[in-house]
Parts: sequence; C-alpha cells; structure tokens
Amino acid sequence: MPRRPPRVRQKVPLFLIPPVIQQEICQTGEELERIVVRKTNRHYYCVSIHTRSVKRELRDTVRRAGVPEYDRGEA
Repeated sequence: MPRRPPRVRQKVPLFLIPPVIQQEICQTGEELERIVVRKTNRHYYCVSIHTRSVKRELRDTVRRAGVPEYDRGEA
C-alpha cells in the first residue's frame, strides 16, 4: 500500500505548533503516524504530519435484550 503524502504547514510560529498539530489531526480523522518539526527561520518552523488510515476490526453482532439466543434460560 503506497504511503500518503504528509500534510505540511510552513512558517508556523513556535507558540502555534500544538494548535496546528491538533487542527490537522482533527481534519484528517486518521491515525497519527509521526510528526516532524524543523526549524526554518528564527522562531518559525515547518511542521509535517504523517497519518495512516485507522485499522478497525469488525466487531461481533450486538447483543440485544430479549433475544432468545442470548437469554440464560432463567425464568
């Protein structure tokens, strides 16, 4: 499976790095793989966010109240 290109934000001030990371993760809605922060000029940074699709397992059927196959036979 090919890798997705990273989401890159350039010229991010130091104090805005955490909100930028949070915003990018919320927008993609995927699992975070890694974050790369590089200093570019004075107090500005380049932030690269690498994500991957969320691995979800299929769950069993949902147990419902009153269904005979799940009753314990107690009456």
